[in-house]
Amino acid sequence: MAFINEATGDIHFKILYIGSQSAGKTANIQSLYCDTHAELSLKDHSSLLENMPRNTFFDFLPLSFGEVAGRNARMHLYTLPAHTLWPTVNINLMLGVDGIVNVIDSRVRFLDKNETQIQYVKKLIDSLQLDFNSIPFVYQFNHSDAPDALSYENLTKNFLLKEEDCFAAIAHQGIGVMQSFNRITDKIIQKFI
Repeated sequence: MAFINEATGDIHFKILYIGSQSAGKTANIQSLYCDTHAELSLKDHSSLLENMPRNTFFDFLPLSFGEVAGRNARMHLYTLPAHTLWPTVNINLMLGVDGIVNVIDSRVRFLDKNETQIQYVKKLIDSLQLDFNSIPFVYQFNHSDAPDALSYENLTKNFLLKEEDCFAAIAHQGIGVMQSFNRITDKIIQKFI
């Protein structure tokens, strides 16, 4: 749920990236960091993504977003850990969420893990007495370049999703990442205004 920092007048939105382990949540955050820092060259972008350490807790990236409703806006991006070692962390990350990007691993061997993670998130939302249908969602089919990746069409049918909320992606190359981010921010702002 968006909040306004009365001291600065900024409005803050919370976006949560969810998905199974190795689906590409961290790669999305890293790619967005590189895309929003113009001083990084394409060479820096690639080497930075390859050499960034992996986080076992969660990732966080605050981004300035221009103006929303006459106030400076900030998007706070978090990744939800796929494991349940720290359930209170997952609960706190879910509280106040304005939008969710579900990073779905397109590879056939990960379909069961995707489904398990989606069910876990639904239970988490229910346990917090939040309305699942009132939270804006975007679906990103990552690893779409893998040899065993299911097609975009099969994935949208399999998960019964609207195509305008779905994006094929190769997050470690930055493909589909900004499109997913732009769609979730559009949905959040439309709901807010």
